[in-house]
Amino acid sequence: MVQNYGAFLEKDGAGFRGQIKLTGFKNGDIDLSKASWIYQVGLKGEFQKIFTIEENEKAGWTNLKLDATPSTFTWYKAYFDSPDGSEPIAIDLGSMGKGQAWVNGHHIGRYWNLTAPKDGCPDSCDYRGAYGSNKCMTNCGKPTQTWYHVPRSWLQASNNLLVIFEEIGGNPFEISVKLRVPRILCAQMSESYYPPLREWLHLDLIDGKVSISDMKPQIHLQCEDGQIISSIEFASYGTPHGSCQNFSNGNCHSPNSLSVVSE
Repeated sequence: MVQNYGAFLEKDGAGFRGQIKLTGFKNGDIDLSKASWIYQVGLKGEFQKIFTIEENEKAGWTNLKLDATPSTFTWYKAYFDSPDGSEPIAIDLGSMGKGQAWVNGHHIGRYWNLTAPKDGCPDSCDYRGAYGSNKCMTNCGKPTQTWYHVPRSWLQASNNLLVIFEEIGGNPFEISVKLRVPRILCAQMSESYYPPLREWLHLDLIDGKVSISDMKPQIHLQCEDGQIISSIEFASYGTPHGSCQNFSNGNCHSPNSLSVVSE
């Protein structure tokens, strides 16, 4: 049994052990030796669901001053309007430390703005071969994550409620709502790749008439409604070198690759 781990941990013994007595009260001492100590799980704000539209007014909110000192274990709330358009929406929490965030009562996840080590990012990336934790690392010296996706289906046109519980301090005035529009897409595939999962349900494969080795891998690139692929910058049927935005032709290359993919 691992210490401090397992089901019903909050009901396990905790706190002081032995003879405990509080003294100095007007009505005499208080003996806590036989008191039942347990872990406190969760926060009062979570139990009251102050992150929801219906219950957020249960908390005694106060206005935050611009020159306020960042504090730990603090609840924040703000309202924002939904940006126009159909592009994906993300909240930039790069100015915060560690905690949780909710939008209109929906939990968008925990955030923790750790900074990646400065060293380790290669000049080029090649995923071939055995996998390792140091392979193809990116964004060295930068935060591991600052943007957190918010589905548009959760939002209304205006007065969207953002509630944050911050644990180690941060500046909520620098939180922003951004549109994330993909500009560049890259894909790479070899003959040894497996075919798409939907092909595994093919009747000929299930009946044993076709072997999985006879089915070819496929790449499908598509945009959301209203968006288009404006251009194909690179394509090579062969053995290209490099990585996304830095590909080059290898020793084996079909010269009509770009025209075929563009079509």
